[in-house]
Amino acid sequence: MKTTINKDHIYTLSQESYGIVPGVIKEMAERSAPLAYTYLVGTQTMELSSLTQLEINAIELRISALNKCESCMKGHTFLVKQAGLSDADAQAIAKNEETSIDRINTLLKAAEYIYYSGSGLYADMVLDFFEDEDLPEQVVFEIIGLISLKTISNYVNNYLASVKIKKRTVV
Repeated sequence: MKTTINKDHIYTLSQESYGIVPGVIKEMAERSAPLAYTYLVGTQTMELSSLTQLEINAIELRISALNKCESCMKGHTFLVKQAGLSDADAQAIAKNEETSIDRINTLLKAAEYIYYSGSGLYADMVLDFFEDEDLPEQVVFEIIGLISLKTISNYVNNYLASVKIKKRTVV
């Protein structure tokens, strides 16, 4: 039997988790409740990963920069600073530069390798990097999960920005 997922259910789950319903979840829920639910439950689940909140937000900031999602970049810049990262390090992440924290640099490089690995760009170096940096496979898979979820919200935000631009130019 299929479970019905609707906008109100998504809003309730979001309120329980975040205390608010973020704009991107509202936009998704208005258009596709299954997508909103997938994203919401996925992000809630990734909070249980072995990565710290700072590490999660740093990876999500880098992915948002790679996907050119200004909205998510602003949000994750705020969150990494709130978690104690310096402004210089937050800007370094957004600019694809190294931070002052080795562990963050390693995770960001891993995220970038994974992000580009499907294009064959870094295919040769990916496995060697993970072995050299002694990154457990669990962390690699958690980064894959973060990239997947962040790309959903980045693409939704970028799509909505395009729609707004098109409406402005038509009027």
